[in-house]
Amino acid sequence: MSPGSQERKFNPKYALELMRIAEGDFNTAIAISHSKESRLENAFFMAQQAIEKALKAVLVSLSLPIPLVHDLGILLAKLPVDLNPPYGYELNELNQYATIRRYEEGHYELTIDEFEVVIKKCREMMDWSISQMKVTK
Repeated sequence: MSPGSQERKFNPKYALELMRIAEGDFNTAIAISHSKESRLENAFFMAQQAIEKALKAVLVSLSLPIPLVHDLGILLAKLPVDLNPPYGYELNELNQYATIRRYEEGHYELTIDEFEVVIKKCREMMDWSISQMKVTK
């Protein structure tokens, strides 16, 4: 696949739909974290997915092409230089939950306290994304 085919431009109004989906992923992360029968890794994954979609919503609303990837670092690098999202490249640590941690339990046990930190960052990122969107309902 060529680099140009790994990006797509979308109608800016699609940004609103992406944010609705991100909100659903955020709520799913919280619900999973409360379940005794679910893997906590899945809650982290859904938080990563919410941030991914929120970043893509900003790019779409600015009429910028979206890289068809799940890597938060790549998405952050596509933002205009004058946009400074909270936590910046620190968010890259969540990429592991969209990749390897989906297929293994990991070598250390995640805690609900760690999840609370991640979900707080997630909410701040989503709020920031909404504030940056250039699309009206």
